[in-house]
Amino acid sequence: MTQRYLIPLSLLFFILPGFCCSTYAQQDTTRLNQEVEVVKAYRPSVSNAEKISLLPEISDTTRFRPDLNYKTISHPITTGFQSSAVRAYNQFQREINYPGFGKISGGFGSYMTPFIDFYLSDPNSQNGTLGIQMNHLSSMGSLQLKGGNTIDAPFSYNRVVVFGSSVLNGVTIASELSYQRDKNRFYGYPGVIPTDIMTNNFTKYFNQDQLNQLGCFDLSVKNNASSAATLKFDTHVNLSYFNTSTDQVEKAIRFNANFNYDFGTFTGKLNAGFEHFSTEGTTYYPDLQVLSSNSSSWLHLSPSILYNNEFFTLEGGINIYSVFNKPNGTTFKLYPKATVSFHTAENGLVLYAGMDGFLQNNNYSKMAAENRWINPTLLVDPSNHRTVFSGGLKGKITTPLAFNLGIKYDKTDDQYFYVTRVVNSSGNTHPILEELTYNNAFEVEYDNISTVDFSGELTYTTANLFLLLSGHFYSYALSSLEKAPYMPDFTLNATSNFKITDRISALAELYITGPRNIMFKFYQSPFASTLPPAPVYLQTDPMVEANIGAKYLFIKNLEFFGKIENLLNRKDEPWVGYTVQGLRFKVGASFSF
Repeated sequence: MTQRYLIPLSLLFFILPGFCCSTYAQQDTTRLNQEVEVVKAYRPSVSNAEKISLLPEISDTTRFRPDLNYKTISHPITTGFQSSAVRAYNQFQREINYPGFGKISGGFGSYMTPFIDFYLSDPNSQNGTLGIQMNHLSSMGSLQLKGGNTIDAPFSYNRVVVFGSSVLNGVTIASELSYQRDKNRFYGYPGVIPTDIMTNNFTKYFNQDQLNQLGCFDLSVKNNASSAATLKFDTHVNLSYFNTSTDQVEKAIRFNANFNYDFGTFTGKLNAGFEHFSTEGTTYYPDLQVLSSNSSSWLHLSPSILYNNEFFTLEGGINIYSVFNKPNGTTFKLYPKATVSFHTAENGLVLYAGMDGFLQNNNYSKMAAENRWINPTLLVDPSNHRTVFSGGLKGKITTPLAFNLGIKYDKTDDQYFYVTRVVNSSGNTHPILEELTYNNAFEVEYDNISTVDFSGELTYTTANLFLLLSGHFYSYALSSLEKAPYMPDFTLNATSNFKITDRISALAELYITGPRNIMFKFYQSPFASTLPPAPVYLQTDPMVEANIGAKYLFIKNLEFFGKIENLLNRKDEPWVGYTVQGLRFKVGASFSF
């Protein structure tokens, strides 16, 4: 093992005895995606049908509910590859029931970082909910890029949600109206910033603020019937409007419905979805620099039959996709799917396996949320996950100790990879990297890829301690590209949450992302008569993020908290040219009422 891993691994062993944390999944301390994890009082959730896809998934039995966690998520790197959906515990169960009407939390951090969250609802309603939630996180700090330049790198995240639900004759009707406003700056540059960068059209977005706004209305209708002979349904409608300060607009309507009917020995299931997107000011071909309006309509049907007994579960069916995409024509895809699991009653062991396939919708708002610094005019083609095989073993070793060992094979056509465009302005036949001019608005390259993901997860949960150790080790095979840009060799996470006394709890978290290959692609006019030079690949160092924190309950409804993030003061680049903030301090308070 090389010396560069010694410090992170020593921190890993420090975490094990028991500091604390809350967790994440695919996907920041002002690193990549500015996003806030907010814990709120329970209310019926409304799916936004953001993605039409079905992956093998088995119900989890171990659940942990972490408390409020203020951070911008930096450790996940998402480029369309989807990790295993089966977990040793459910890390997405984040609802906490507050005893009163709501909660307000806020504080301030280094790099001029204020944050505040507010939640209010009526806890006394017997037949429904009504409430509001507001979140704000921003930073006005500056940082030093790896090329040596110091630059302002502000961002902000704001969200307001008004929600309500009602139960009528065994049917729950829930709705939600939300508005989200994100702002970030194109500040990154891999080398020393050229003096003419503000007038160079190749880097026309440099130092420009990008504003993304998303408004959504959701409506959900679900029956709560307990009778086995009753048709069970869960339907969702989502209307959304997304726009940017660079004049891109996306309008979308989504409908998704799940139906289940118990025939006795077997259960019939049907998932049906429809999505329609229209975008303006975008293009699939940015080199031509001709923007237009585009639209796509997605229809998805997934019928299946489920057989379930005490020790054995088997489900089989098909996924059907019909997509009309203007200007790319009509696509029809059919994928067989099946899941099987064997489980024991004594020790809770589950042996599972699955086969699946799906067509991934890379719509404009999804890509803008995944990479804040993507070329704002770019539309990304769908990704065809032709074959997905998964399997593994999960269960409980003892009552508090759960594990999951898995393997997944994913064969995907037209997988997108983020790349950095460069031009050779030096006139040299073989320029060095310092002589290139870089575009800091990312574009994508496509290739067919086969990915093998070996994963492991271990959780330990008691009344006073939560510990999670997880890791993924990847192997890639591509058809055309030499390397898989931004795909890490491995990821290792260690997080813990430890209750010291009745009033004091602590946290610690460590995230390691293995080396990744960065691709610099030479720009060549589409009307040029010669081919551009071959792409240049550069391998990054591993990224390491270590955080510690503590929380103190001052009185019954008032608590104070503090956190130190990026404890090692690393200058990692989740995206090439975009250095993260260094050592950060955050303090705040939370009051429930």
